[in-house]
Amino acid sequence: MIHLRDHLHELAEAAAREGHTAGPMAAIRRGRQRRRRLAGGTAALLAAVLVAGAVGADHLGRGGRHQAPASPPTRPRFPAKLAMYAATVANGSAEAAVLGMVTDPDPRSEGLGACKGGRPEDVRIVAVGPLPGRQGVWMIAARPPLPTERRLCWMFAFGNQRHLSSPAAYAGQPPPLTSLLAMGSGDPSKLVVDGYVTKQAARVRLILAGGKPPLDLEPLQSGSDFPVNFFVAVVPWPGSKEKLPVERLIALDGSGRTITSCWLGGGDPSCGRQR
Repeated sequence: MIHLRDHLHELAEAAAREGHTAGPMAAIRRGRQRRRRLAGGTAALLAAVLVAGAVGADHLGRGGRHQAPASPPTRPRFPAKLAMYAATVANGSAEAAVLGMVTDPDPRSEGLGACKGGRPEDVRIVAVGPLPGRQGVWMIAARPPLPTERRLCWMFAFGNQRHLSSPAAYAGQPPPLTSLLAMGSGDPSKLVVDGYVTKQAARVRLILAGGKPPLDLEPLQSGSDFPVNFFVAVVPWPGSKEKLPVERLIALDGSGRTITSCWLGGGDPSCGRQR
């Protein structure tokens, strides 16, 4: 596995020099869970893009004269090409840690290098968002499929400099695309649900356990190069862990009609049983 600092430095240089992604990066999902506990904090529903701007202050130069601070890198619009996004990420940050995981080119890793599909050098960061309680960030990365492919290389991970979680990842060829797919992973305080949905869907509704009011998500727009959009939710999970706080996901069109749905749980952390 390459050193993260060197990896980000190479990507930043490539962005400045060539204006496109550098090195073989692949978005993957491997079929085993990896759960690591994050520090406390109150969980809440999230489906927003993180905008992490740098704040500067004047500095004194030689002779006591004021110098204007260096301008912070401009944050790219999502989805963003990997090199362009990596050039804006501060070394040692939670973003850098998660980015290093999802963009790991090693085919034996739980990062992006193990998925077969798309062009290895064409990795997009679809969205980045904050975890509650300043526990870190979540990130979605993917590779646009080739015209003949009906499968998608993508990955979701979350965490910070100390704790990282990649709920599931595919080694080799990912499964065929479907109209709704979700994964669940969490810790004693929260359940993190991530997945993709057909572009016909205007909302993804989470049906919660215990008769609680449902939660609606707006899909994260992936752009014209991807056949689906994505979504992320962080749901509180207090009390017993015998039952997931989310029971079912429903894809709804702009008129509120059901497109498809699937069930989360039943001993299977992935939402693939569609009805």
